[in-house]
Amino acid sequence: MNNNERDLFRLEHMRECIQKITAIVNSVVVFDVFEKKWIEQDAMIRNFEILGEAANHISDETKSAYPEIEWFKIRGMRNFMTHEYFGIRMKTIWDTAIKDIPILGSQIDKIIAQFK
Repeated sequence: MNNNERDLFRLEHMRECIQKITAIVNSVVVFDVFEKKWIEQDAMIRNFEILGEAANHISDETKSAYPEIEWFKIRGMRNFMTHEYFGIRMKTIWDTAIKDIPILGSQIDKIIAQFK
């Protein structure tokens, strides 16, 4: 498997996580409900972790070709959720899912289309 194939594989994982995060947002609708739903919280956190892990494995070549994506921040969020789990603020998770995930989803879709 060459770098492009590996990157496409990881980008598709990222897209799947984005779709799952979006589905959780759509099923819960508002933060006040999300704040009380621990199953949805855990599912969203897990998908953010996978998203960050997949982003971490994207080649430097691809990361350089798409600097508009904040690869380092995606990985940093994953590391925080994994290692500093006791400090996770659900409002931050929710806000990221609402504001940043739709933009990231569009960016990832464009990259995947260019890879195919």
